[in-house]
Amino acid sequence: MDTLDAIRTRRSYGRLTEPAPDDEQLRLLLEAGAAAPDHGELKPFRFTLLRGDGLDAFGEVLEEAYFRRCSDSGKAPVPAKAQKERTKLRRAPLVVVVAAVRQPSDKIPWVDQRDAAVAAAENILLAAHAIGFGAMWRTGDPCEDEYVKKSLGLSKDDAIVGFLYIGTPHESKDPRVVELDGLVSEYGA
Repeated sequence: MDTLDAIRTRRSYGRLTEPAPDDEQLRLLLEAGAAAPDHGELKPFRFTLLRGDGLDAFGEVLEEAYFRRCSDSGKAPVPAKAQKERTKLRRAPLVVVVAAVRQPSDKIPWVDQRDAAVAAAENILLAAHAIGFGAMWRTGDPCEDEYVKKSLGLSKDDAIVGFLYIGTPHESKDPRVVELDGLVSEYGA
């Protein structure tokens, strides 16, 4: 699949099954991520792989983070939401957590470093699609949660840019129709 076809036809899939990429395919995805535009070549992105028992183990981290957020806000935890946090990673056989790790630099601002990690996540999604897998980019409260960050070996100043769920789609989807109306302007025209 060529690059433009991959970009135009990639879709998000909420639930994915086995097979997930094998180790060789996973290496291709991660190399695509690491090839993202990176101002200053600081390599501010980090990838954490969750698969097999790691999905369940990290699900426990997400559940604990939910309980901590409830406690901090004074809200009572909802058992169904706690269970969802614990089990949601099982919507795919592989989850790649993409993080931006702040690199010391007088020239490259943090926003550029974070954006490089965002580009890395998009590259992984496109590469997964190009080799025949489905994927979904998920964010939400866990991305901002200090307990979750710490569990991944990140500092509070780092950023989780997304949880990329990867596997085989249950169904196929038609490519979305892209409309440019209202999205493009020409300065000075």
